[in-house]
Amino acid sequence: MNEKELLAGVGSGIRNWRKKAGLTMVQLAEQADVDAGFLAYIETGKKLPSLRTAAKLAAALGIGLSDLFRAVVGKQIKSGYQAERQVVALLHGCTPDHKQAILGILKGLRDPKRLEALRQLIRD
Repeated sequence: MNEKELLAGVGSGIRNWRKKAGLTMVQLAEQADVDAGFLAYIETGKKLPSLRTAAKLAAALGIGLSDLFRAVVGKQIKSGYQAERQVVALLHGCTPDHKQAILGILKGLRDPKRLEALRQLIRD
C-alpha cells in the first residue's frame, strides 16, 4: 500500500465512523478538540493524523484507536497475502515431492534474470 492509498483509507475510515455516529465534521472536531479544517484534510486523504490526534478522534467517536485503522489494515493484509493464498490453493492435492519441486522452482524465480527468462520462454 502506497502513501496515497494509506491517506485515503484512513480518511475514509474516519469519515465513515463519524457518519455512523451521526456527527458533522464540525461536531466531531469540537468534541475531539481538533481544528475542523485539519479534520477536513484528514477525511479527504490530504493529511495523516498524528497518533495523538487519531486517539482524540477515536475517543470522541467512542471507539478504540485500532478501529480507525481496521479497514486500512484489513485491505493491506488482504492484498499482501492474495498471491500466497493462490499458491497454497495450487499446491492443494499435490504429492509432497511435487510440492517440493514447485517450491524449488519458485525459489529459483526470485532471481529477476531467471524470472525474465521464464517470461520470455512462455511468450515464445
